[in-house]
Order: sequence, then structure tokens, then C-alpha cells
Amino acid sequence: MSDTDPDWYELRNALYAKEYERAEALVATRPELTHLMNGIGETVLHFLAVENDQAAVAWLHARGSDINTKDSFSEPVLFQVASLGYKELFSWLVAAGADPFANGPHDQDLVDYLLEFDKEEMADWVRGQIDGL
Repeated sequence: MSDTDPDWYELRNALYAKEYERAEALVATRPELTHLMNGIGETVLHFLAVENDQAAVAWLHARGSDINTKDSFSEPVLFQVASLGYKELFSWLVAAGADPFANGPHDQDLVDYLLEFDKEEMADWVRGQIDGL
């Protein structure tokens, strides 16, 4: 049995289906849903970012979701997005205030994290994005 609040799934499902009115009603009733974590420490924003759903991520951010949140493995959303190669979402997150200099698991920076997983091309791209910040 899952220890995740069923409304976490409801919000995730509504946003994933682009049912923003339903999502709005859920958040109006329970504003804490934008910060609630599932059994593995992911917010709904984490889930939707991993699915490369920029519209839903932006919707959540506009309602107070923390784009610098970390999951239970200490991985910031930005690390997950970068490791999946989602350059457009990465750029949007940084422009919206995600910290590209945050540390992740084992106090790694983003570039070291990417290199650990043999994501050299993405690490080079990220370097180019954050060099001027």
C-alpha cells in the first residue's frame, strides 16, 4: 500500500492530462498539494519535469511550487531535467529561478553529476549555459 496522499496522484493526473480547471480546484481546496511529496520524495513538479511537461511545471511554479526542491535522493529538479537532456525545460527553469549552482547528491555540482552518468555532451552544454551567470 502506498503512503502517498491520493490527492498527490489526483493533481499529477489532472496536470498530466492538461485538465487545469480540475487541478485549480484541487489546489484551491488543498494548497499544500503543490509541495506534497510522494513515497519516493518527489513533488508533482518533479514528476512532470521528468516527463518534460514545461506547461505543467510553469503552472505549478506560478502557484508556489519550489523549482529548487530536491527529492529524497537529494537530486534537485534541475539535475533530473539536465540528465534527461531537456534543454528547453532546463533553460526555462533557470530563467524562472532554479539554481544551477545548487549541490546535489554527495555535494556534487550539476556538471560533476552529469559526468558521473556519462552525460558529457549535456555537461558541456550546461557549462555554456551557466558560465555567464
